[in-house]
Amino acid sequence: MAKLSLARGPVIAAIGLIVVVIGANLFDTAYRSVESVIGTTSSIFVDKEILPNQFINSTIASSHLAEHNVIVAHIVPPSGSVKLEGVDPNGMTFEKDSSNGFLYHIIQRSTQGGSYNLTMLDTGNQPVRITAVIGEDPFLGNSCSAAYGMKCSTVHLAVGMVATGIISFIIGIGMGMYDFKKEQQLQKK
Repeated sequence: MAKLSLARGPVIAAIGLIVVVIGANLFDTAYRSVESVIGTTSSIFVDKEILPNQFINSTIASSHLAEHNVIVAHIVPPSGSVKLEGVDPNGMTFEKDSSNGFLYHIIQRSTQGGSYNLTMLDTGNQPVRITAVIGEDPFLGNSCSAAYGMKCSTVHLAVGMVATGIISFIIGIGMGMYDFKKEQQLQKK
């Protein structure tokens, strides 16, 4: 019976990790179809070629953004490797790598104004063409209509799953440590 109680913490932690992975994948899946529900977009790059180990830049003023925004980029050929690097008006940096010819990144408008500096780098060994747009994030900006169906709830569900999974993981680790210490004390007696 004691051995069974030692396993409950790691089991809960493992279940928490599984829920985090499923939630993260669900989140990525929702953003693969975000363009159909974005609405109005602004072009960042239109069919721009980037040579291997080269980059292109763009600047976006905070005043041109909604509260919650999403950058969506398509890379041709899809096997090309592109990295988005950015600096927000506060000087914080962010980066995101493409996957199968697709890249998305969520940004929140800075309340202090200023500009976002974006750089797209071709990290592969072949030239790529890139088209990138930015628009209000329909999932986080609450502009998603019920007409789009389940897609509107997917991001909220994914965020909930990731949060629940992280909490479960932490509780599982805590329970495992507590049970292990308790078992050690019983064995000393």
